[in-house]
Amino acid sequence: MRKNQKVRLLKDNSIGIITDSTFFSLGGKKYIRYQVTIGRNKTGCWYSAEELAPVTERVKITMSSENGKELYADLIFNHDKQELNIKITGNPENLKEHTGLHTRFMSIFIEGLTKGNKVINRNIHSKSVQHE
Repeated sequence: MRKNQKVRLLKDNSIGIITDSTFFSLGGKKYIRYQVTIGRNKTGCWYSAEELAPVTERVKITMSSENGKELYADLIFNHDKQELNIKITGNPENLKEHTGLHTRFMSIFIEGLTKGNKVINRNIHSKSVQHE
């Protein structure tokens, strides 16, 4: 982590900016602490790296059917902007070939996630079928 980087506090998901860092030794071990300023608070508080996380979080989900077809959802959530980016792909790549329970569950899952969230991008990547 570096100075002026936006970070998320894990204890309450608030967003702050790293304003300073310091190294110190305690009991023969080296530690680093980051001073994080939240909002208009000019002083900030000191946190260990374990208490901080990136502003964006990524989750990958796979839903499989009995016949070997799989759907993949790649979700990226920006805690600062409260935006959700969803990318859906599959195997086989042509999503029109997917039918069955795994398709229905993925649909229900995505619908549940998007309610109440600002979805900035809902990408569905599918290879088009070439007719000869």
